[in-house]
Amino acid sequence: MTTHERQRAPAADPPAHGLPAPRVAADGLSDRTRWQTPDAVVVEVTGEIDVCTVARLEATLDDHLRAGPGVLRLDLGEVRFLGAAGLGVLMRARERAAALGIHLVLDAGRSHAAARALELLDRLRA
Repeated sequence: MTTHERQRAPAADPPAHGLPAPRVAADGLSDRTRWQTPDAVVVEVTGEIDVCTVARLEATLDDHLRAGPGVLRLDLGEVRFLGAAGLGVLMRARERAAALGIHLVLDAGRSHAAARALELLDRLRA
């Protein structure tokens, strides 16, 4: 029997249990303006803030900061994950708001993920 005549064993399917679940695409984050007056804006953010979704959050914050309210409150109470990329966006938003004379309030609400991340953000600021 030559090597060409050997029968090959049927290929086994790769095990599915060892693969990580795919990340949620950019639609894993949503935001809405919950309340707005000329002097104050409340933006509610829900979902996951990570490298896939920070562009949307940054664009939302930029739009509201450009409008120049006296107070911009970001309600993060329904955020399930807030990663390092999200912390970077929030740090830049704080700096920009301070430069524009806007009081930026980051409210973790009931979100443990946001509370932990904001605690770290406060430590980085000190």
